[in-house]
Amino acid sequence: MMKPKKTKVLMIGGTGIISTDCTLRALRDPQFEVTLINRGITPSPISGDFRTIHADINDVDAAREKLKGETFDIVCDFISYDTTALEKRLELFTPLCGHYIFISSVMAYRPNDNLLKTEANSRPGNTDWTYGWEKSRCEHLLRQKCAETGMTYTIVRPGYTYNSIRFFNPWAIMHDRSWTIADRLLRGVPILLQDDGMQLCTITHTRDFAKAFVGLFNNPTAANNDFHITSGEYLTWKRVAEIQAELLGVKPVFQFLPAEEICYEVGHDPGQKVIHCTRHDCYDSSKVRAAVPEFKCTTSFEQGMEESIRYYRENPERQLLDPWWMERFDHLCLPHS
Repeated sequence: MMKPKKTKVLMIGGTGIISTDCTLRALRDPQFEVTLINRGITPSPISGDFRTIHADINDVDAAREKLKGETFDIVCDFISYDTTALEKRLELFTPLCGHYIFISSVMAYRPNDNLLKTEANSRPGNTDWTYGWEKSRCEHLLRQKCAETGMTYTIVRPGYTYNSIRFFNPWAIMHDRSWTIADRLLRGVPILLQDDGMQLCTITHTRDFAKAFVGLFNNPTAANNDFHITSGEYLTWKRVAEIQAELLGVKPVFQFLPAEEICYEVGHDPGQKVIHCTRHDCYDSSKVRAAVPEFKCTTSFEQGMEESIRYYRENPERQLLDPWWMERFDHLCLPHS
């Protein structure tokens, strides 16, 4: 008897905060044959039965040479953040694949007054945050190009995601420097929050995100469709820090400042995220749950943060701090008259 043909999946990147758990999830499913394409610079946390193609996909000609003779059923793009990058990816992969899955963001949605946001009541085109605006432009470009070429697309929008490496926080701190927040809690210095810190956010562990993401592979509902993938766990930013402090065994000290005052200190790009966090950010993922019934979020924020703290305590060399953000926090948390 012939073995069933496997679905060939290519992960562009595949070793980042979100993509690592997506790759691991796909590797556990015998119907998928997984290949990663990346430069091979970042040490890979992934083991298993997969191939890696080492190539810089920003160099389209060189990458095309490395991909000669390759075809894929599904290509997952985790690393296109603007249309210039996406144009290069599509030039490279459109002839090689049938289904292109683009990882966008819920930050692409325009701000709206709906407390619980769905794909139906939210529209892309967020001009308040460059990151979200560029992601929404990528979505528009992808739809246009797929209409021209006949390639199938799916747009996936994560919300606030985290794993052991990202000690969750509302700031634009590099993930591998996010222990900066834990360090402040442990030292008993103030934790800064925008306005009163009582804005809700939706928090999703990347392990749970991966369940829905991989569930869209070979899924007819995913064809030329868009989904956000989030949990149903909504916490205020203040409660986020309180849970982290409880797990670290300390009592948090808070400093609340108007968001605009924080923005003046941190500048335009980080400030855009600060302003975004002054609004409730709650999402209902009923649409993807209907498409992927097995999608159930089982990692609570408390469990996820326990894992993160354990990871950093077992790997103290990874407890890296961000000097720029430390200086900003210290300056903003000086006594105010």
